[in-house]
Amino acid sequence: MLKILLKRLKSLDFEAKVLYLDKGFAATPIMTYLTKHQQPAIIANPIRGKEGGTRALCRGRSSYTTSYTFTDGTKATVTMKASLVPDKSGKRRRKWLAFIVILLDWPAEKVYQKYRRRFGVECSYRLLRRVRAITTSRNPALRFFLLSIGLILTNAWVFLRWEFARLLAAGPRRVDEARFRLHRFRKLLIRSIENYYGAISSIPTHKSPQSVIY
Repeated sequence: MLKILLKRLKSLDFEAKVLYLDKGFAATPIMTYLTKHQQPAIIANPIRGKEGGTRALCRGRSSYTTSYTFTDGTKATVTMKASLVPDKSGKRRRKWLAFIVILLDWPAEKVYQKYRRRFGVECSYRLLRRVRAITTSRNPALRFFLLSIGLILTNAWVFLRWEFARLLAAGPRRVDEARFRLHRFRKLLIRSIENYYGAISSIPTHKSPQSVIY
């Protein structure tokens, strides 16, 4: 998939300065391929092991970059980011994030700040699931079609909110997020569809309805 993607980008005369890949790409063939083709990249790396493995890199209190050898002998540069996140009680605890860095000499903080801009992709998928039609069909064309409709609806909501829910104030354009949330957009769509096709409020039956009190 990565080869196909990079080949497609090349045919479009597009060159990626840095690739930001999720944990699904943290594999030796990917690292070898990117290094061979001189493609800088940052790959999120899962933290595994109880005491050994990448778990052993979770030490200290500050972020750092180090060399690491995976179990198959592959050597890589790994950046460990030490972040503080609140737990259920509200107390802040240390959480480590690991990134495989390929052909980049960035400090640990820059690696994290650059990669975190990719988190918007994950947020987009979470939003997509709220408007995507659910199906049990195994037809890939149908499933891709429904996915495409969900993406169009999500982007339409973003555009409409940007145009019609902005704050009338000095300075850069800002959006009143509470005015037009995604769930309201979804309900408006449902109501419009029901108004157009009609909503089913009853079903035919051969038996008179009976109220049963337990």
